[in-house]
Amino acid sequence: MYTVLNFKYRYAFFGFLLIAFFSCSRSKFAQLNTDPDAVLTIDPSTELTPGELSIHSSDFEVFYDFVRDIKPWTQTYVRTVGNLATFTTSGGNINNRWGIFYGGVGYNLADVLHIIDNMPAAKNAQYQYMRAIATIPMIYYAFYVSDANGSIPYTEAFKARYTVPPLFTPHYQAQEILYDTLDAQLKAAVAVLESSPSVTQISPGAQDIYFGGDPTHWIKAANSLRLKIAMRLMKQNPAKTTAIANEVINEQVGLIGSIADDWILYSSTLGNGGNSNPINQGNYSGEYNHVNFMWKTQDPRIRVFYQQSGINTQDIFDSAKAQGALPDTLLWDGQPYRGQFASPAVNEDPTRAYYFQTITFSYKGVKQQLSYPSIIQAGLTSYVLNLPSGTGGKNMFPVITYADVCLMRAELAARNLTSDPIPAATLYDSGVVASLKNYDTWASNTGELNYTPLLASEISNYLAQPGVAYDPVNAIEQICDQEYLNYYVNANEGWALIKRTGYPSSTGVIMPSEDVSAYPAMPRRYAATFPSLGDLNYTNEVNAIDSMALDKNYGAPTDMTGRVWWDSPNP
Repeated sequence: MYTVLNFKYRYAFFGFLLIAFFSCSRSKFAQLNTDPDAVLTIDPSTELTPGELSIHSSDFEVFYDFVRDIKPWTQTYVRTVGNLATFTTSGGNINNRWGIFYGGVGYNLADVLHIIDNMPAAKNAQYQYMRAIATIPMIYYAFYVSDANGSIPYTEAFKARYTVPPLFTPHYQAQEILYDTLDAQLKAAVAVLESSPSVTQISPGAQDIYFGGDPTHWIKAANSLRLKIAMRLMKQNPAKTTAIANEVINEQVGLIGSIADDWILYSSTLGNGGNSNPINQGNYSGEYNHVNFMWKTQDPRIRVFYQQSGINTQDIFDSAKAQGALPDTLLWDGQPYRGQFASPAVNEDPTRAYYFQTITFSYKGVKQQLSYPSIIQAGLTSYVLNLPSGTGGKNMFPVITYADVCLMRAELAARNLTSDPIPAATLYDSGVVASLKNYDTWASNTGELNYTPLLASEISNYLAQPGVAYDPVNAIEQICDQEYLNYYVNANEGWALIKRTGYPSSTGVIMPSEDVSAYPAMPRRYAATFPSLGDLNYTNEVNAIDSMALDKNYGAPTDMTGRVWWDSPNP
């Protein structure tokens, strides 16, 4: 197995080697990328499909990046046996997104653009919508790669096959410049899709796995991606955040405006590999305070996220206690869902030992070995874990949802960064409701065992709960906490939210996280390693790292607690 981390500042096309897991000589590599016969002349829509699919097809990323690292770092997952003191360090083999982009997503989508751009003029005119559509997932994934890496090759990447001599030395774009480029490209794509060409446009149809080539949906997706990128600018350039947000809010077609507009992939085949099973890393629970908040506020998502504790009725509790499996002083409180303590220090507390041990006792004559904390619903992200037959379900891969958009708009409005015509409170409620409905649909689609569908009464009840009912005094914390819950299955966005806002916070008054400040700090980016002297793009790679390191907040290149540009406070 290759360690992606050690290759992340290599020239873009070497990502192919990481994805395919084989090696070839440099001369063979050059041949593959410069052979004129390799210049594709096929229907461009056939390259659109693998480009989009590659965004979601790596269970290595799920295993190494999300389950083992990012979700524990953000207290989304906590080991049921308790965290080790090193839980905020990395286990390696992370930053799979780099290889996925430069070895799959990027070169497939670049092929679409190249094929269209090299068509005869009359034919080219029929493919302008398709070209605009292909740029949007390309931009999304470039943003995603840069999000935790900083500077990346972009405008000069993926050109070796099409240039003479082949361009093996692309310059890196600093994140500040890259974000401007991506925003301008999204705006241009929207302009194309909103235009009225004089010739009939050829649609990719089902080859577009998200929206079947529908221009209106892609306009909304592009505008919503512009909003998401703008949110990353809040520390460095809040005025630009405001300008972009106001522009897309008032744009002709607008943003994702309902669940029906969600940028999401449903698949019965992706996400079923062994590495997509979070239990392969051991059992996980939720963080103690987060689960308590969800239970206290009667959050319907609690049954989507977690299984009930093994000790989930008073009868079972009393039986375990009578047999000495639980402390004599412990009282039944009626709570069937329980989180685990994120701080490793609690593992050493003898009064809470039952949280970290398998509870063994006899119940109605049958030996029981149960966990006191709730275990995550692992099948939420891999339906085959729910269905013994391994068929009949669908996994979901959300990119940007209506819930995301409403909560982003609510946060911006609450911060007085936009002139949104919809009040922050209304946007907040809409975002929460959309999130509840999404998770209800996702639990049903994945076939969570014994799942009880969401009731309308649960929605209204939840919105009325203290800590959930919109409170202008604590609005920003409330909104951010709801964004965090909404991003339960979207590890990168949950991580980015904490870096961007500080919420959930150990000092929060709504849904605090646990104070783990006594342990190594949460990583905030991926590590950068200097290339070898023989690297084809040595100079540009070194220059990119050196330039990022000029920001004192970036830290040493290999220091993952350092910050990329968007995460670095503006002096």
